[in-house]
Amino acid sequence: MNRSKTPFGFHPCKRLLGLILVIGFVSCPFAAAEVKNVILMIGDGMGFQQIKAASLYAYGKEGKLSFEPYYRAEMTTHSANSYRSSSHATDSAASATAMATGQKVDNGVVSQRDDKPLKTILEIFQEHNRAVGLVTTVPISHATPACFGAHESSRNHYTQIAHDYLTETRPNVLFGAYYADGRGLTAEKACQAEYVVLRSRRELQHLLETAKEPPVQDRSIAGLFAPEGMPWEYDYHNPHTKLFEPDDSSKEDAVSYDTAPHLSEMTAAALELLQTDPDGFFLMVEGGKIDWAGHNNLIEHNIFETLEFARAFQTAHNWARDRKDTLIVVTADHECGGLWVVKSRGKGFFPQVFWSTSGHTGANVPLYAVGEEAKQFRGVIDNTQIFEIIVKLIQP
Repeated sequence: MNRSKTPFGFHPCKRLLGLILVIGFVSCPFAAAEVKNVILMIGDGMGFQQIKAASLYAYGKEGKLSFEPYYRAEMTTHSANSYRSSSHATDSAASATAMATGQKVDNGVVSQRDDKPLKTILEIFQEHNRAVGLVTTVPISHATPACFGAHESSRNHYTQIAHDYLTETRPNVLFGAYYADGRGLTAEKACQAEYVVLRSRRELQHLLETAKEPPVQDRSIAGLFAPEGMPWEYDYHNPHTKLFEPDDSSKEDAVSYDTAPHLSEMTAAALELLQTDPDGFFLMVEGGKIDWAGHNNLIEHNIFETLEFARAFQTAHNWARDRKDTLIVVTADHECGGLWVVKSRGKGFFPQVFWSTSGHTGANVPLYAVGEEAKQFRGVIDNTQIFEIIVKLIQP
C-alpha cells in the first residue's frame, strides 16, 4: 500500500477522498420521527460520587457540572451473570450491550447471544438511513464502543471487532485511540477499507475546513489520535506534577494534547460531520478513562477526566440548544472504585475521598437527559430501557 502523505499528514484513500469532495446525495427524509438525532454519552465508571468529587473540585459546590441540571433517573447496571460475583458488578461490555441492544448478556460479551448478533441502536439508525458515529478516549475497539458497532463473544477480540466495524456496520465516524501493537482498528486497516484516516487535531480541522458540503453518508472517517488511550487530562493541565506513569508512558509514539484533540473537540467534530445527514444521526460519546482512573484509585485523574467529559456534554448541548429534534442522554455503564467523598476541601482542591475497591461495583448510576422527550427517562430504570426508550422514540 502506498503510504505517502499529503502536506497535512493524511493517509490518503484517493477514491474516497474524491467522493468526499464531489459526490452528491439524494435525501430520503424520515420526517415521521419526533426525535431525529440522539447523542448518548457514557462516562465509563462514573457514579454519583465521581460527579460529586469533580463538582466540588471545580466549583466548590455539589451539582454544578454542566449536565447535572438535567438529572432524570438512577439506573441499575447488573449483567446476566453479575450475581455470581461478590461485587455483583457488570463489566463495560455487558452494560454497553444492555444499552445498545436492550438485552442482558454475560460479562465480556459484545452484543450477541448464543453466537447470534443482537441488533444495536446504531444498526437501527442505519436502517432508517441515518448517520452514525462512535467517539471515545480509549481505543476505538474497546468494549463500550464495540457493543454499538460489533458482535463478538469476547470484548478481547479486538481484531474481530475492527473487522466488524470495517466490513459490517461501517460507522461514518470512528474517533478515539488505537492499539500500537496492531490489535483492533489501525490506520492501515481503516485506509484499506476506504476510510479517511486522521492522526491529529490539525488533520481533523483540515478535513472540516475542506470537506464541509458533501453529506456524511458519502464518507467514512477514522480518527486514530493516540496509542493505547488518549492522554490523561490531569497531565495536560498539570504538566509539572505528573502523579501517575501509565503502562504506555514510555512508548516512542506517545502523543499529548498539544497535537491530539480532547474529547470535547472530537465531539464537536463528530457533530459537525454527522449533522450533514438530513435524516438525522446517532452518536455515542464515551469518557473511557474515568474508569481507568477509578481502577487505579486516582482521584486527581478521575476528576479531570470527568471534567473533560462534562465539557464534551456542554459542546453537545450548545450544538443542540436551539433544536427541536435532538435528545441527549448522559449516564454511566457502571461505577468503578467504590468511591466515597468524605469531605470537601473547597474549590480548586481535591476532596478527601475513600476508595473501597479497585474494581467495578454494582451501585446504581445517575442518568441525565435533555432535549426532545427527555421526560421519558424518570425514576429508577434498568440500563436495557435506554435502548427501549430511544428505539420507540425514533420509530415512524
